[in-house]
Amino acid sequence: MSSLSARSLLAVWEQGAGESSVAQALSLLAAAVPDRAISDLRCLPIGRRDALLLQLRERLFGSLVQTVVVCPKCHDNLDLSFSIEQIRVPRESKSGEDREQFECEVDDYQVTFRLPTSEDLLMVVDEREPDATKQHLLKRCLLRALHHGETIADLPNPVAARVIEQMAQIDHQGDVQLAVTCGLCGHQWQALFDIVSFLWREIGAWAKRLLREVHTLASAYGWAEEDILRMSAWRRQCYLDMVQG
Repeated sequence: MSSLSARSLLAVWEQGAGESSVAQALSLLAAAVPDRAISDLRCLPIGRRDALLLQLRERLFGSLVQTVVVCPKCHDNLDLSFSIEQIRVPRESKSGEDREQFECEVDDYQVTFRLPTSEDLLMVVDEREPDATKQHLLKRCLLRALHHGETIADLPNPVAARVIEQMAQIDHQGDVQLAVTCGLCGHQWQALFDIVSFLWREIGAWAKRLLREVHTLASAYGWAEEDILRMSAWRRQCYLDMVQG
């Protein structure tokens, strides 16, 4: 994985403004893993894609994650801190992560499926109903379904739900759930941690800080943006300290 310069990361952030989170994730990985074709990145299972994004996040901002979740019961804000390592699923423990297809038996149904990819998510990005999104994703990932040995096109809802659950169990990294207890009311729940949206927010905050620094230095010294961005963060800060007294 390549180390992104300030100029490169700023360009990715600008390009991804207004895009879907799936497209933003792919833009980040295309810049960070330039030796991988974008077509290959689009076809990675979500868990393997997110593992790369966790690695990128460590390179950009370090291993400590600090975020805020809202208690669904009392609506209090809770500050959470954890390390990337605590939510990283060890590669060797993810059963069959390199397999292209999986099988699941539910009652009298035998189902063969693959794991969802960014390519699949791009196809349902405009879907607003969560249940409909899951059904569309399952249909795209369904390779074969048999009932009493006969091929069928659609699965009953209970069977479909079991297959979707099986997908999540296989691809743990793509469905990171944080065990949270509210300190105010004691409510306990599982909070989803989405590395894509979290990392993109961090990059957005970083980019705006950087642009303010560029504005300050350009106003003080008349330097071009490109020259300022070529400086190390440490050197920019030294100049900022002098400008700001």
